[in-house]
Amino acid sequence: MTTEKQKKRFRITDEGPFEALRIIVSILIALVVTFIVLCVVIEGDTLPQRLGNAWTTFIALMTYPCKNLFYFGYVLVKMVPLTFAGLATLLYFRTGLFNLSTEGIFYFAGVACTYFAVSETRLTGNGFIDSAICILAAGLCGGIIALLPGVLKAKFQADEMVISLMMNNILFGIGFWIIKTYLATTGVTGTSSAPFVQSARLTTIIPKTQVHSGIILVLIMVVLVYILLFKTKLGYAIRITGLNQNFARYSGMGAFGLFMVVHFLAGFIGGMGSAVELLGVYQSFTWSQLPGLGFTGALMAMLGKNHPIGVAVAAFGISYLRASAQLLANSSPVIDIKLVSVVEVILTLLISSQYFLRGWRERQLLKEEKI
Repeated sequence: MTTEKQKKRFRITDEGPFEALRIIVSILIALVVTFIVLCVVIEGDTLPQRLGNAWTTFIALMTYPCKNLFYFGYVLVKMVPLTFAGLATLLYFRTGLFNLSTEGIFYFAGVACTYFAVSETRLTGNGFIDSAICILAAGLCGGIIALLPGVLKAKFQADEMVISLMMNNILFGIGFWIIKTYLATTGVTGTSSAPFVQSARLTTIIPKTQVHSGIILVLIMVVLVYILLFKTKLGYAIRITGLNQNFARYSGMGAFGLFMVVHFLAGFIGGMGSAVELLGVYQSFTWSQLPGLGFTGALMAMLGKNHPIGVAVAAFGISYLRASAQLLANSSPVIDIKLVSVVEVILTLLISSQYFLRGWRERQLLKEEKI
């Protein structure tokens, strides 16, 4: 006798378990390829010696940040900007946009943050308020800048990827000029700004590490973006619009309004992330080139499957590998930060591919139908 409420049987072919399986298999494949690369570049007179040396180096790469608290704290520090960039970019992706303006926004919003952070006359002397002023200024600057490609996309159907890439270079040029002309220390050559006022800098929250209060802010932002996407009407409109561009017309909010809100929020998160990174890690603004977080944000969003928690997990994983490679680079002749790019590329190709493991899933579904 059947009942309306039957216990649902767990199936690996269901959407959630299957996506988890795809990610796990992708990680394993990426790690295997990394080990193979180490076998090729490692020194050794015989094959067993090469394999042994490669295995030792591989284990060191996987475990080095866990050796002490300072190393693990370095992972958390590197995770913060990656998570902010991923959260900003996933809002674009959720709306069906491929916008990479987080790159330029990170740089220029950092300039806005620096404008307040280098002057005691623009601050209050209270650490909490001064940090909030700088972060809010950077966030508002990023949100306002992000509206430009949003307007061009909504009104003129301009390609947002082309606009964002061109805008990144423009923002870099203007920001670099502002730093050199108005915010640098008088009489000192170079591209660095004046030192940040101490009250504006974020405090260290874990002794004997570099972990600052920005890690708390980024975790709060992960929760807020999750609530926005999955617990609000606006989030529902964003998610459905990403699946069907025409939905915005019938969602109670016009397409123009929806695009403006998404672009402002994404720009605000990117700008906030820039300020947190600067005030938590740097003594002054020293970026002489774009920070590279536009493409990295897209990578975090894709690896995290456009989910806020997934972005945080992806940012931690990539930060772990990058930190491990950087820490090992001084003691190992074959470990380089570029080695991690092998893992990143393979993960991006496999996880973003619609065909990876699709044939296996279809065969499993056919078997389940026959049972």
